[in-house]
Amino acid sequence: MKRRKFLKQASATAMLASALPARSLFNFSSLSKSASSHICIFSKHLQWLNYREMAELAAQIGFTGIDLTVRKGGHVLPENVRSDLPEAVEQIRAAGLEVPMITTGITDPNDPHTRDILETAGKLGIKLYRTGWYRYREGEKIADQLANARQQMTGLQDINKAYGIASSYQNHAGTFIGSSGWDLLEIIEGLDPAWTGVQFDIRHAMVEGPETWPYVLELLAPYINSVDIKDFTWKVTRKARVVNVPLGKGLIDFDLFLQKLAEFQIRADFSIHYEYPLGGAEHGATELGISKTKFVQMVGEDLHFFKGVQGGSSVSST
Repeated sequence: MKRRKFLKQASATAMLASALPARSLFNFSSLSKSASSHICIFSKHLQWLNYREMAELAAQIGFTGIDLTVRKGGHVLPENVRSDLPEAVEQIRAAGLEVPMITTGITDPNDPHTRDILETAGKLGIKLYRTGWYRYREGEKIADQLANARQQMTGLQDINKAYGIASSYQNHAGTFIGSSGWDLLEIIEGLDPAWTGVQFDIRHAMVEGPETWPYVLELLAPYINSVDIKDFTWKVTRKARVVNVPLGKGLIDFDLFLQKLAEFQIRADFSIHYEYPLGGAEHGATELGISKTKFVQMVGEDLHFFKGVQGGSSVSST
């Protein structure tokens, strides 16, 4: 990116941040133990349970919300969304939890399931959905691919407005558009952050830029409307590879991360992801390969760790 363009973007980002409504700003007090932000469990890890069992277990462990999968292979299948999503949300709310966000595979405003999902979710009072991703394709110009992704996101924004629900595009590491953060800004800059946003994933951001993630966080700050929590380390043999680990056992400095969220005035709900070995639940298995007691212990330790960091003191998960 040329220096002039970067300065232009940085200036525009600062102006946009100052113009955002108060509800989308994050103040440091919300990082305390009395934080109003929900801490959700990603329902991918509970797909061995039905709606009621999932909700009751999540509440028992101590979560305040569920990030519900509404996608192929998820808790709610797109083709059944009009009947199944209301049932799932009813069961979750009956357990005293909320559904602040859902995770979808939506990328195309013209897909036949897009409007079904967003209209149903909007009517249920769900305010946020994670989109699917756009992957870089060999042999096509990068500029053209970014332009196409931007066109799709613009089309989705129109639908989002109609149904009162905002999109949240994740900065997924790898060969996905948006992995670096800079290209993610390319496809959403100038769109309305009330309806088009970013799900900031600290694990993916740090994999792509171990030292530069705070700059990416600042650049995307006006658009960040949800946050993923997970941890990782590196294993180096002939080549380096990412190894997912429990919270506090890896390389991510969560104290610093929460400090940066406050510094950049980012207020968002959290979704904790469990991608280390968890009896198959890390991959969305429908049968659990460890005991339920062991699952609850491991998931609970990560939640306990994160709440401890939120409260201002790091605690180690044992």
